[in-house]
Amino acid sequence: MERITRRDLGKGAAIAGALAAGVEAHAAQVGKRQLGKTGLEVGVLGIGTGPLGQQGVSQNEVNNVIAAAADYGVNYLDTAPIYNQAERRLGPALKGKRDKFVLVTKVEATSKQDATWQVKESLQKTRAEYFDLVHVHNVGRTDRFPSLDILLGEDGALAALEDLKRQGLVKHVGMTCHLRPRRALPVMRSGRVEVVMAAVNCIDRHIYDFEGTVFSEAAERGIGIVAMKILGGTQGDGAILSDEPHYGRSVRYALGIPGLSVAIMGMKSVAELDKAVATVNAFEPLEGAELSEAMAEGKRRAAELGEHRGPVV
Repeated sequence: MERITRRDLGKGAAIAGALAAGVEAHAAQVGKRQLGKTGLEVGVLGIGTGPLGQQGVSQNEVNNVIAAAADYGVNYLDTAPIYNQAERRLGPALKGKRDKFVLVTKVEATSKQDATWQVKESLQKTRAEYFDLVHVHNVGRTDRFPSLDILLGEDGALAALEDLKRQGLVKHVGMTCHLRPRRALPVMRSGRVEVVMAAVNCIDRHIYDFEGTVFSEAAERGIGIVAMKILGGTQGDGAILSDEPHYGRSVRYALGIPGLSVAIMGMKSVAELDKAVATVNAFEPLEGAELSEAMAEGKRRAAELGEHRGPVV
C-alpha cells in the first residue's frame, strides 16, 4: 500500500495558517482514500459521533459539525446504537446532505433476528434509507459473541447483514475489534467482511498490537482499514493523548499505518473538527527520533495501563 503523502492530504500549511488567522477554512478538503475493495471513497479523517450523542450537546451543534464536515470533505460518519442520542441527532443533521456521507453504524446482537431488528431500528433513528457500512461490533468480546461459529453461522449476525445487503438496506459489511486481536482473524478469513476497524495508538501498540495482527491480515486481503481510539481514549477516561505534542504525534502515527483508509476521531464541536482537519492536512510521517520518543512514551503508558480494554487473548 502506498504511504499517505502531503499531496494526498492537501496543503496543510495553508490550512493551519488560515485557522491561526481566524479565517474560514471549511472549503479546504481533506485527502481521500479508497475504502478497501468497497468502491467507496472516504476522507482520511472520519468523525466518531459518540460525543455528538452526549447529554448537553444540542441539535444545532450537531447540525453545525455535520455541515462543516461536508465542506471539509470529511465524509465518514461512525455511529452506533449505544452512542446515546447520536443516531437520532444525525437524522436532522443529514437532511439534504445524506449523499455527501458514508454513514456507518454497528450491531451488537448475536442472532440473525436481533441483528436485523437492530439495523432497522438504527435506520429509523437516523432517517436513512440505507447504511453504507454496518459493523459487527467488537468481535473480541466473548460475552457478546461467545461462539464465532454462531456469529458466522446461518442464524448469526453476519448472515443478517448479508440479507440486509441483498435488500439494499446495507451496502457493505465490516467488523470492529477492541480486544483479543487474534479473535478477529477467522472472521476476516471467512471472506465475509470488507472493512475492519480496531483501536490503534502508541500505547495500545505495546498491548494489543492490532497493527501487527489484524491490520496486516487486512492489508493482505484488501480489506479496508479504519483506525479508532487514535488518541488512546478508553471507557470513561476520555482521550489520554490529546495534549500537545501528543495530539499531533498520535494523528501522525495513525495516518502512517500501511493501508489505512480512514482515522476516526470523536468530536462534538466545529472547533474540534477544525483542529483535526488542520492537523491531518499538515501530515508528515512520524519517523526517526520523534517516532522513537512516541513509542517509548507509549510503552511506558502501556505498562501503567495494562490490558485496559480487556484481555489480549
